[in-house]
Amino acid sequence: MGTAPESHPEPDKQAVGAVGRVCPTCGQIAQNPPVERYGAYELFACGACGLQFWDPRAMPDSRWYEQMYGGRDEKLLPLEPGHKYFLADPLAPGQGELLDIGCGTGNFLAAAQDAGYKVSGTELDRNAARFAKERVGLPRVFPLTISEFAERYPDKRFEVVTFFEVLEHQAAPAEFVQKVKSSLRSRGFIALSVPNRERWLTGPDVLDYPPNHFLRWNVHALANLLTTHGFEILSVREQKAGFLHTVQMINLFLRIGLSRFRAWEAPASFRDVMQMEPDQAEAVLHAVPTMRQRAMQILRRMRYTVCFPAAVAVYPYVWMRGYKGTYLYCLARLRD
Repeated sequence: MGTAPESHPEPDKQAVGAVGRVCPTCGQIAQNPPVERYGAYELFACGACGLQFWDPRAMPDSRWYEQMYGGRDEKLLPLEPGHKYFLADPLAPGQGELLDIGCGTGNFLAAAQDAGYKVSGTELDRNAARFAKERVGLPRVFPLTISEFAERYPDKRFEVVTFFEVLEHQAAPAEFVQKVKSSLRSRGFIALSVPNRERWLTGPDVLDYPPNHFLRWNVHALANLLTTHGFEILSVREQKAGFLHTVQMINLFLRIGLSRFRAWEAPASFRDVMQMEPDQAEAVLHAVPTMRQRAMQILRRMRYTVCFPAAVAVYPYVWMRGYKGTYLYCLARLRD
């Protein structure tokens, strides 16, 4: 007699479909349809904690960051607003051992060292980490993720851990915060900045898509994450839309409008390049521009210049309406 086939219950289609909707910070299922779709990705909004998150989420390796951000790993960039907010924050400790996650070429670490901190950093882009060590003179910069750093130096603790423009890149933000906590001393501080999803935009921000950014934050979502993991919020600052932001938004508005005409179409958007296979992206990023593309680059620069007088007229309205800029900054402290 033959063996009867095993009986397997039909999978719950609703449960299977909900896998990608599970919020990576609070674990609740986003009930509503996707807010946005792009390529293979869907953006969901968590009604419980306020986070917006893309699915699927698989963080790229160091090669991807070196490829996409290669133009930034051989120079010391100006301080970003989040850096300045922390260095001027009267509630920040002002001294002690500081670890900066995603330190780039070391611009913030150098400024923090000058301000009185004893600094260390981690940076996934190995070229940027090398620049920080050899050119900026920061010996304690490690080409590691925070998970790798915590595993390699399990007994190392800091008074302050900072991560500016890093949290939006994380595939698993709750795990990331736990690794941050493991590197903090008792009652230690964290300081961070993220792109504010409530910022004024006149079109899509090409950098704010996977696999570059997986998470979109506002004050509510950020506070929920940090308080859940044992932090008390000390200060929050939402950057206001300034004059240059106004120029950029006018330029973006014009670009979106002009791109409808075939003669003005640009080559592959950086948003598209980010999702290409490494070899294909390499070819696009290093392709010699054609004469037409060079002409379009000149026209784009001319268009951007024209946006300045327009911004002079528009900016008083922007200021009066209280439009928000890109950066959302937060300082928090670990509770007892």
